[in-house]
Amino acid sequence: MSGLDEEILKELQMLRKLKMMELTEAGFPQSKMADALGVSTRTVRRLMASPKKGKDNGQQET
Repeated sequence: MSGLDEEILKELQMLRKLKMMELTEAGFPQSKMADALGVSTRTVRRLMASPKKGKDNGQQET
């Protein structure tokens, strides 16, 4: 896989996680999230359980 392909794949994975976060905030159950994202419920559970990068989880101090 070329560097560009890997970059595109990472972007798509990030977009999927962002959409999953939106659906979570909207109160969707994992089964409906999986349907909307075109993945299995197991994948949704795995993505939700994956550790956040960075020690502050991307949140800024106020």
